[in-house]
Amino acid sequence: MSATQVLFGGIGCFAAAVLLGFILIFLVGPVIILFGLTGMLIAYFYSARPFKFSSRGLGDILVYIAMGFLMTWGSYYVQIPHWSWSAFAASVPVGLLVTSILNMNNVRDYQDDLAVNKRTLPVRFGLTFGLRFHAFLMFGSYIATTIFALLGLLPLLTLAVWITFPMAYSNVYAVLTAKERSAYMVAIKRTSLLHLLFGIALAAALLFAVAQHFL
Repeated sequence: MSATQVLFGGIGCFAAAVLLGFILIFLVGPVIILFGLTGMLIAYFYSARPFKFSSRGLGDILVYIAMGFLMTWGSYYVQIPHWSWSAFAASVPVGLLVTSILNMNNVRDYQDDLAVNKRTLPVRFGLTFGLRFHAFLMFGSYIATTIFALLGLLPLLTLAVWITFPMAYSNVYAVLTAKERSAYMVAIKRTSLLHLLFGIALAAALLFAVAQHFL
């Protein structure tokens, strides 16, 4: 895609988000404005001046907040507008996995980012850190789900996400033993696919648990 296509694509997405945001404000109430403003500020200043969070090693935290917590817990809130520790618990593994996609991208771009002093976490702490951080994020999503399930914050059925663990293990193994940059490119795609399948397994388990509750 050209720079112009990316620009207008981004503007179009923001316009659609604003329109849908007004609908949610009307249906849920003005408090939802905070969700929208937070998400838009993170999206804009992720790479824009004066903050340029992605160049300061803060991109991972903000992606976790925006695409983990806000999207997951926010989806719950617009349907049932009150705080839920269960919805928060569900957002943790989702956030860890989506952050792993960004981290894998940063690992792939390590040399390029180092050359222009873009201070991502792998640039700040080294490539080895980035690889180990990938393992932490991937395996952490399963550990977090298990802990929350055992604590009762998530249904035990959510342990079904472990059926995707072989994909996570092979992904991490391939990354830790990679010798070529091309392996990181493949890992980005596999991490994105795992995020999708893990999310489907988690959502299906939650839906089945709710259905059982009403039967």
